[in-house]
Amino acid sequence: MSRPRLPRWLNVAGWLGAATWAVLLVVQSGSPTVGGFLSRILARFPEGADKVGHASAYAVLGGLLMLATSRVWLAVLLATLFGVSDEIHQYFVPGRHADPFDLLADFVGALLSALVVAFLSRLLPRRP
Repeated sequence: MSRPRLPRWLNVAGWLGAATWAVLLVVQSGSPTVGGFLSRILARFPEGADKVGHASAYAVLGGLLMLATSRVWLAVLLATLFGVSDEIHQYFVPGRHADPFDLLADFVGALLSALVVAFLSRLLPRRP
């Protein structure tokens, strides 16, 4: 399967979006609590519901990195490595902890999103 050929502006937008989203993830993970309205929403769900939040957040990152790199494996690898660094960062934040299942949710979200973006990019008209 050949890799999708995306317009250059989508690659640039992917890098800019991924960098911006990564900064937001670092700020969020540096907070001693999940924060504001999100903690109230998650409190209504069963234990482990935060994994959906992790998968969703890393789905955004994985999709943006897929746009940036045009390679599923590279997008997932970069998102997962960022997830590893995020879990290490959280280990040192008071009130937070590193959780390997959070990292697994990060990986799954990034993988699914990168695959969806790769599939959708194949529907774009081919450029020479």
